Amino acid sequence: MTLYPVLLRPRRFGKSTFIQMLKCFYDISYADRYEELFAKTDIYDEHLESHNSYHILNFDFSRVGTQSSTVMYNSFFSAVAFGIDNFKRRYPEFIFNYDNLDKSDSVTLFNNFVSAYAGYSDKGRLYVMIDEYDNFANQILSRDFNLFQTITSDGGFIKDFYAAIKAAAADAGCIAKTFITGVSSVSLDSLTSGFNIALNVTSDECFNEYAGLTETELKKLIPELVDIKSIGVTVDEVIS
Repeated sequence: MTLYPVLLRPRRFGKSTFIQMLKCFYDISYADRYEELFAKTDIYDEHLESHNSYHILNFDFSRVGTQSSTVMYNSFFSAVAFGIDNFKRRYPEFIFNYDNLDKSDSVTLFNNFVSAYAGYSDKGRLYVMIDEYDNFANQILSRDFNLFQTITSDGGFIKDFYAAIKAAAADAGCIAKTFITGVSSVSLDSLTSGFNIALNVTSDECFNEYAGLTETELKKLIPELVDIKSIGVTVDEVIS
């Protein structure tokens, strides 16, 4: 079974910027800007044939509101719809209309999109990118644990949404890749049975430098942020 990476980092660590970079690298619609954006970079010198060879569908769930359950359902639908509308702008030949759908049913919206995409492309070149997957869920968890359990348990719309992604990934004619970012693994752990294709690569050493701090940077930052003398420790002790 193919596993799909999840990279977790604190806020302001460049997750959204990294998602945008991946989109520019893999998106078919950015093919005419490949030289402009990536010339003289290490990845350009790798001559990867995979560049600009996928249709990218990207969702940003930082825009989901949590003021009430109604706001949450409707704004999650809007976030999914925004990603689909962006997809339609980049691929104007892709025809998909969701005007008649229930504006709180994001799972049906995604499933209908998948069906439309399967008719649009039979080559399985869809790459789904999700930014801030747990932003709103973490807000709910801090205020209403019962609601958090409701949306992430069996029958909950979040679990059903990721189960729909899993089902589409199992279809060789649809999702080829996914990449997900967020802050913590709490929501991911809650979704495990519905989305057990996720691979948490957060602690993999090879990913340290492109979305995080290097050890050299930490050694400079720690004395600036923490009064280590009053604590009675050295920078090297903190690093260890």
